Formats: sequence, structure tokens, C-alpha cells
Amino acid sequence: MEKILEMVSSRVEEAELYRVRCQTKEIGFQANKLKSVESAFEDGVGLRVIKNHRIGFSSLTDLSNPQSLINSALESAKFGQEARFHLPHQSEIPSPQCYDSHLISLKTNQMVEEGERTVELILKEAPNFKCDGGAEKTEIEVIIMNSRGLSYSFKKTTYAFSFYAFLAKEGDFLGVQEGEMSCQYNDWSSSVAEKITEAIRVSRKKVKINPGRYPAIFTPKAVPLLLQSLKIGINGKTVQKKVSPLLGKLGTGIVSPCINITDDPLFSFGLATAPLDGEGVPSRRTQIIQEGVLKSFIYDLQTAGLMGTESTANGARGYDSLPSPSPSNFILKAGYTSFEEMIKDIKEGVVVDQVIGSGQGNTLMGEFSVNLDLGYKVEKGRIVGRLKDIMVSGNAYTMLNQVVALGREVRWVGSTRTPGIYFKEINVAG
Repeated sequence: MEKILEMVSSRVEEAELYRVRCQTKEIGFQANKLKSVESAFEDGVGLRVIKNHRIGFSSLTDLSNPQSLINSALESAKFGQEARFHLPHQSEIPSPQCYDSHLISLKTNQMVEEGERTVELILKEAPNFKCDGGAEKTEIEVIIMNSRGLSYSFKKTTYAFSFYAFLAKEGDFLGVQEGEMSCQYNDWSSSVAEKITEAIRVSRKKVKINPGRYPAIFTPKAVPLLLQSLKIGINGKTVQKKVSPLLGKLGTGIVSPCINITDDPLFSFGLATAPLDGEGVPSRRTQIIQEGVLKSFIYDLQTAGLMGTESTANGARGYDSLPSPSPSNFILKAGYTSFEEMIKDIKEGVVVDQVIGSGQGNTLMGEFSVNLDLGYKVEKGRIVGRLKDIMVSGNAYTMLNQVVALGREVRWVGSTRTPGIYFKEINVAG
């Protein structure tokens, strides 16, 4: 890589190389049985240049011909966007925990045994169900260097374990999805099976609800549906294009005062944890919302330059793509109310756990309308059964301004860490 950087640096104002090496081991189950054991390795490098103040980029997986990489990047710069940034110098870089040596030593047969244990525990409770799922462990090495003196590499691990249990009968279908992801190894077989079997037990009785507006509890699995509009709204690219509904609202209240959200790439073993972003900017925490007040947008170098501000270390990328602003670990601070306390407070309402897709509506403005894949009816302070064939809809920003309580139990859903949320109301339709 040093040779490539040396070859190109004399022909451009600035240059950057970003290399990703990824080793993956995956085991898969289908219909209760082990179906596949697969390994994969990928190694690729991207070259970004600034030539005549314009951005050029190219990537390849075969490093035996670096001249083609250079030529393609230089050629693309002729038509590239005007660069409004300088690449970062070498500086102090934090060392968050994102690598687990125990995960690297995890054997394939252990992964298989954990999958088999999960299936066995689910079938013990629900013998007629079919189980699909599996586990995937990944080791990633990232190397970044640029013409301004930055040269850094780090390794990262990830582990994902998930299963989907389903039962298809004439006129009825029930499917329950549960899983966990982290940079750190955990044996999640029992906890995933327990969550699935508990959902199956609660879902055995089917109930109905009249169309209307009802109090609603979103479990942590469902909360990201509402946060996706917020993530789009705080994105520097959306702000720069002046299409964000949050434009001009920095320093003002946009959601309930009980809501506090941090973008935190330094959170130990979070899925998006890393010492620096995809441009070499050292990672740092950014307070997005504090007591309901919008405190910051997120930027990469280019959008920050266009907006006359600084990068928030949110330049995300692969080796084959240019950086773009994206949240890292999105942390919603927990509240003080248990799930049981939320349920007891509701005379008639719904629990939203799984939805199908992101639904119809203007996501940018917070609108959503989705089919309820897995949800429950609450009557007189207790869950009475599973709801079928209904839709829920509303506006994410409106609902986040009508929070009754935040849960005290949190969980990771991908790179989002969130409690459940109890809302004043949601639209329910048959």
C-alpha cells in the first residue's frame, strides 16, 4: 500500500488508501437441521484522490495491478464532486474494545452445537414449529493511510446469532424472530430460545381489536422503526441538501424531554465500535439529543466542509465505496419503568414487537404504516393474546413527543441500543 500511495501522491493534491480484509465463518440451519457450513475471505482496497480540487475514486480486489487502480481514480476525478475538505493528519486515536480473541478461537463445532441446542429448546416447547437460522463470526482488518501522514490499522470481530421459528397452518401463520449481534462472543443459544418460546406461549391465543387509537408499547425490537426517520433527519447529507425536517432546529426541542440519544463509536463491543471512522477521523461520542433537544447532526468530511463545520467522525464506507455520513452505535438512554409496569398501566392497547418491512409512508417526514407481524393485545393490565391481520400507523416525530415512559431494560438491535417505549397512542386498523 505504501508503494501505491507513493506512486499516486506526486500526481494529486491528496490521496488516501482504505483496505479491508474480512474472514467469515457461517453455519446455517433450515427446517430444524444443519444445512450449511461456509467460509469466505475478501480483500479489497479503495483509492480516493483529490486532483484539481475534485474527488476521484476507484477500488479493486486484485492488488497485482495497482496502476489500473490509480488510473481509474485519476480519470474519475475529472467528473468528481468538488472537494471541500482535507484528509486528516496522524493524531491521537482512541482504543475502544472491538476485538475479542475468544471469538477467533470459537470452533465451528461449537457454533453448530449452539444452533442445535437452540432448535432443541424451541422444539421442546413447540414441537410442530420449524426453525431456520444460524451463526456467523467475522474477523475484519482495516488499514487506512493517506498522503498527509496518517497510517493506522486495527482489527475488529463480530458475532451474530439468530433464529426464526415458524408454524404455517391453513388460515394462520406465526413466525418469531430473535437474535443478537456484538463484537464479543456470547453463547446466546438459551436466551434466544427462551425469547422465542415465550413469544410462542403468549401467541397461542388469537384475539381481535377494533380499529381506533390506542396506547402502545414498542419493544426494543420495534423501536428502530421509529428511529429510522430521526437517523435520516440528522444525516449531514440530508441537511446539506436542505431536505431534512430538522433543518434549523438545532438547540430546540424535537422530542419528549425524557429522550436522550448519543452516537457512540467508543461503546465497548458495540457492533459499530471502532477507533476511527472510514476516513481516519478519530472516533468520538456525539450527543444527538439531550432531554429532547436536538444538539447535533452527523457529518463526514465532505458534508462537514459543505456545511462549514467539522466532521463528527461518522464517515462510513466499505473499501469499494466513498464515505458517507452514517450513525455508529445509536444509544437511546434507558428510563425507569419495567415492561410489566407499562402493561399494568394500560386498560386497552397494543404491544408492537415485529413489523413487516418499513411500510408505506414518507419516512423522511416520519410517516409510517406497517403490517403487524407479531404483536399483542393488552386488556385491563395484562396481555390477553396475539393480534393478527392489523396495521399500525402514525408519525414517528409525533409519537416521540408523546412518550408515557421509557423502559429500564435495554437491548441491542443491530447497532441500536434501546429500551422499550410506552406511547400515548397509535393508529390501529384492520
